[in-house]
Amino acid sequence: MSGSKHRLVQFTDPHIGGRPDYHLLGLDTGRTLADVLRAIERDEAAAELLMVTGDISANGAEAAYERFLRKMRDITVPWYWLPGNHDRAERMYEVAPANTAELVALGNWRLLLLDTSVEGEICGGLTSAQLDRFEELLRECRHHPVMVLMHHQPVPVGSKWIDGHMLKGGAGRLLQLVSAAGNVKALVWGHVHQQFDGELAGIGLHATPSTSVQFTPGSGPFSVDDKLPGYRWFDLHDDGTYATGVERVPVSDYSVDLSSSGY
Repeated sequence: MSGSKHRLVQFTDPHIGGRPDYHLLGLDTGRTLADVLRAIERDEAAAELLMVTGDISANGAEAAYERFLRKMRDITVPWYWLPGNHDRAERMYEVAPANTAELVALGNWRLLLLDTSVEGEICGGLTSAQLDRFEELLRECRHHPVMVLMHHQPVPVGSKWIDGHMLKGGAGRLLQLVSAAGNVKALVWGHVHQQFDGELAGIGLHATPSTSVQFTPGSGPFSVDDKLPGYRWFDLHDDGTYATGVERVPVSDYSVDLSSSGY
């Protein structure tokens, strides 16, 4: 590794409601998000950028986004978000247009953000127009290392039930484009509420634990895990290499219903 490095922090899937008393499977998701944000503020002083990869809200309510923005008021570094299947993309843009982007520069790196949400669907999808625009952005970024961030997993993570709700429409073309580009170094996502690290033709594949409820890796049917919420960090080196890891956060109250069969 050589050259300067830049710290990127990703967190994902807060699933907060518009009301402070909202709980998901018995968990106060607003409280666990606040705990994770405090950990990031305390332990990630070198962070230059935060990325939030979807399912900010539990149900797309504008009040949930306003509540999220209040929790982000003390964050002093730039941050961007993208929608998940529980979100309303148009509402996110309305309440915080400055935090919505399709291309973000970080040192020599270029971060491409994809909106994989499909209204009324749990599974993700990308339209032909989105993929055409993505191909155009890849050409514009051809002299830079690229990271692609999205909500849905573009490849299976090994949990049968959540892999039934992965990126479907456009996934094949997306993977063809990133493989052919030659400078895409990593694909990063949320949605699966668990850590995943893999590789596809030399491209890193990374999923990040939720700031809320965790799902059990390798599960067949729906299963809630007892692991703690967390976030992921990346050190992006200007030569196109990177390091990454997941940090779990000892939240103040993790009273989740482990016997739940769905939500």
